[in-house]
Parts: sequence; structure tokens; C-alpha cells
Amino acid sequence: MMWKLTISNGTIRYIAGILLVAVGGVIYWAVSPESHPSQTATLQAAEPKGTPLPPQELFTHWPDPAKQKPDLVLVITGQTYGYLQKCGCSYPQKGGLERRYNFIKSLEARGWDVAAIDIGDVPKPLPYTPTREQTITKYATAMQAMKMMNYRVTGVGYEELAGPLLEMLAKYSLQPGNELPKVINSNIANPKDFEGFSGPMIRPAEILKAKSGLTVGITSVIGQKVIEKNPDNSVKFAERTDLELNKVLAQWKKDGDPMIKILLYSGPFDHVDPTTNKRVDAQAAAELFPDFNVIVSQTAESEPPSLPKEVNNKRTMILQVGQRGQNVGVVGIYQTKTGIQMYYQKVAMAEEFATPADKTKDHPILNLLQDYSDTVKKQDYLSQMASRKKLHPVQAQNPTAKYAGDQTCVQCHANEHAIWSKSKHAHAYEALEKIAAFPTGRNFDGECIICHTVGYAYRSGYLNAEKTPTLKNVQCESCHGPASLHVTEEIENLKKANPTHAMKKSLTPWKTGGQGHLPSPEKLAAYAAEPDQKKREAMLTVQENEVMSRVFQVCFGCHDSDNDPKFKLEDYWKTINHTGFLKGPAKK
Repeated sequence: MMWKLTISNGTIRYIAGILLVAVGGVIYWAVSPESHPSQTATLQAAEPKGTPLPPQELFTHWPDPAKQKPDLVLVITGQTYGYLQKCGCSYPQKGGLERRYNFIKSLEARGWDVAAIDIGDVPKPLPYTPTREQTITKYATAMQAMKMMNYRVTGVGYEELAGPLLEMLAKYSLQPGNELPKVINSNIANPKDFEGFSGPMIRPAEILKAKSGLTVGITSVIGQKVIEKNPDNSVKFAERTDLELNKVLAQWKKDGDPMIKILLYSGPFDHVDPTTNKRVDAQAAAELFPDFNVIVSQTAESEPPSLPKEVNNKRTMILQVGQRGQNVGVVGIYQTKTGIQMYYQKVAMAEEFATPADKTKDHPILNLLQDYSDTVKKQDYLSQMASRKKLHPVQAQNPTAKYAGDQTCVQCHANEHAIWSKSKHAHAYEALEKIAAFPTGRNFDGECIICHTVGYAYRSGYLNAEKTPTLKNVQCESCHGPASLHVTEEIENLKKANPTHAMKKSLTPWKTGGQGHLPSPEKLAAYAAEPDQKKREAMLTVQENEVMSRVFQVCFGCHDSDNDPKFKLEDYWKTINHTGFLKGPAKK
């Protein structure tokens, strides 16, 4: 997790120190048996209770800070995708602008000169984000937060283009006082179409000057793969990106030639054009432009590599910093007698960077997030989902099907309802309304409410507390689907000699031909306790394995790897086990 680069007479030296640590069957990466004490703080009181990730051991292979401080430390991020807060709402989680701010402040507390840069893709609407205005508001909030963190520049990515770009820039860069972070890009061909009152809102490049006098040139381009799917017709791209980069390099030479050159590449690390069979990725850019010491590319996965990729005979490192703000990359730059040395460290934005409970009141990022949450409530973005609701699969087959609410279900399913009422699902809305803090008001945010109510993304589902109060919480229909026609069918069955159950079957899509159940609680307990995966699979019948898989996919819609990293169906199911239809009054 440490990378060292020495720029001296064309020679490069590389050192990597990696310690593999296994905790609870999960592999974590660290770098040394010793850790800097300020980076191993215990869980802060502002965070939910639980088992934290192992403390990180940071900068242990960098020069001894008592003997030599870095001339400049660069914090590098990208592909935040609108994740203003930590990724998910179950414990433990990584990410969040609050933690990022605290981390940067911890570096500054060491006496380090710190600057931050971002590759782009700051915003991104989720499939169920109610309105484009919320995405643009979130972009402005993220940019304001980055200004507080001393971000100097950010690139342009696909998500800024999807904004569209002019609306994104107008929401932030055009506003007085928002001179940082500067938006840079060198292969947009019509930057004059994005000029504000005081000049261009998009610049081709920037040169940063550290307090020590060290200079760093930074430019940004959008890669060919992103250009091919450009969603913004108002943005034109240069025919030859290479020529535009050469212009930047030539201008830098006139301006004194920065000691370190960085390219923010909004495109994949690894991609081959299928029509030409040629590389069109960050690696190709590195080979074509060996003058760049650091290239930052997009990451295909949420979790980035621990180490950078070396190219050009170890003269260039290509970094990937992951998605959703869960990790950041840190580059330390040192001027030595033998040349400039650069060190790299990947850092997870884990609990150790959370804000202590007694420091939350005046925290600038937490206050900013509260302002954002208040805006979401005031603008009533939540209700604007009404125009975007889609058909649930049940409704696709039966267009008149609607959500009925748990009080309708309980009339026949009293036992199942009694089990549900004791579960956390029955209090899901309350978790947003009364428990969630930093910020409060998340019960007015569609991006949160989607997993805490019934059918928010679908027609006739939850809209807001006033219009659909009976659809709060995670109820029966959250998993089974809209059940109004099932209710009607069962009422009609009371009059029939030969009842039909077509709608009943449509509400259990994980069954095959209406048949199949999850394993018994006893079998699931044994399944959960068995460490050998092959033996686990052999414990279940083919039908049980298939039902397990299908039910898991339903649960995974909310309990995904980001929102609930510890989710295991075999463990969770026992808290809501209601297999079968138990007639009669609820069992006590």
C-alpha cells in the first residue's frame, strides 16, 4: 500500500511494504506492525455501535516526519457519485465528506502542506432520485464541501456531462465566491460556451505552488470511451486529445515547467477499442505522454487497487482511488538531494475519521449536510417522484394492482403480521424520522426513503407522509409486491366452490410454479454455522438453493454490499421467518 518514486537522472526506485491481516474471515490490507497514534483512534461516539474495521497503519514507509516533512501532500479522490455521507446506513461503513474533511485536517495537524484534487464524477443520480434538481443541488453541496477541504481542482466526468454540464457549473462555479475548486479540462473544444461573468468556468490546466516552492501542473481530459457516450450535446470535444495535451505541456514549459505533472484521466484504466483493437485507456495515455509523473484514472470497482500501476520504466504511476468516496489516495512529494521522491498511500475513510460526539455541533461539513437535507425537505423533492414512478413486475402483468398496506394484510395474515411487528422492518421509517442524525430529516429524502417504505419507486406506492401514511416502514408488500388484487381474489374465493389463487402466486415470484420454501430455521442455523461452502450447498436441496438465491436477490435490493456489508440471509431470516400461511388469530 506504499509506493515510492524517485525522479533523479531518469532512475526510479520502488518499495512496497504490505502486511496481510485476516480479521473475521475478511482480508484487510495494512503496511506495518506499527501505526501512527493519531490514525488509530477508537470508534467515535457520533457513530453507531458495532465492530469497527481494523485500525489503519498509515505512512509507516514514508520518511520519518521528525526528520523530513513532505513538501506537498496531495489528497486525490474521484467518482464520488453523489455520496455525501458514508456509503450506506448499516455498520460498519466507509466514506462520507465529513470523514474526508477530518482526515485532511489530521494531515494538516501534522504540519503538512495539503492540497486536494478530484478526477470528476462528483454527482450521480440514483435510479430512484426523484428529480434532476436534487442531483444538481447535491453537486453544489459536494463542491462547497471540497472548497472547505482546500480542493484546488476537479475534472469533468460523464456525470457532470449528464447534468448537463452548464447547469452544474451554473449551480456552483458561476456563483460569487466559488472560485475553488477550479474545474479543469483540456479536450473540451468549446470552453468559451461555458464562460461566466468573471471569465471561463472551465480552464485547460492549473499549476499549484506549494509553500516550499514545489510546483505541480495538473490537467484533465475526458477519455475516448466516455466521449463516445457523451450525453450533453452542448459539449464538443477536440478531434485529437493528444494535440490538446501537447498544447498544455508546451504552455507549462513557457510558464516555468512544473516539477511534477499530473493528468486526471476521466476514462477507464484498462480498455481496448473493439473496432481498432487499440488501447484507449489511462495506460495508453501514460505511454503516449511519459512527461506525466502521475495519472489518475477511473476505477471499474468500488474498491481500488492498493498500489499504483508502474509504467514508463517506473517513471509514471497510474492511480485508481475507487468509487463513492470510500477511499482516497494520498501522494507525498519530497524534494531531496537526489531528486524528487513520491510516496503513495491508499486510505479508507473508516470510523477512525468520524467526528467525536462533542464536536458535531460546529462541524462545517455536518452543518453543510444539514443545509442540504433542509433544502431537500423545503423543495419537497420527495413528492416529485410521483411523475417518475414505474410499474412493479406485478403491475406489469396486472395494471390495476395497487399497494394495500399492512392493515389490510393483517386481516388474514395475523400471525405473519405479529412476527413482522417485532422486527426492525416495522420501525424502518422511524429510523429515518427519529434516529438518523448528522443530518436529520432523511425521511424527506427519496434516496433514503426508498428502503424504508413500501413501493416508493412504483405506482401507488409511498409518496409522502401526508398522502400515503399507511405505507411507512418495510411492510409485507415491500417484498411481495402490490397486493390489492390478491385481497380482491381471496374475498371472491369465499363465494366460490373452486377458488383460484393466480394473484397469490404472483406475490411469491421466488417459488417455482407456486412451490418451494426456504429451508427450516433449524436447517438455516446449521447452514450458517458451516464454514465450508461446498458442504453448505450440499446441505440444501436443489429447490431450497434456488429459493434461497431468489429471496436473496429481493433482499439485496436494499441490503446490498454497500448499505449492509454484513448481510447474510441465513442469519437475518430467523428474525422475520414466516414461511407458510398460518390461519387463525395471531400466536402469542
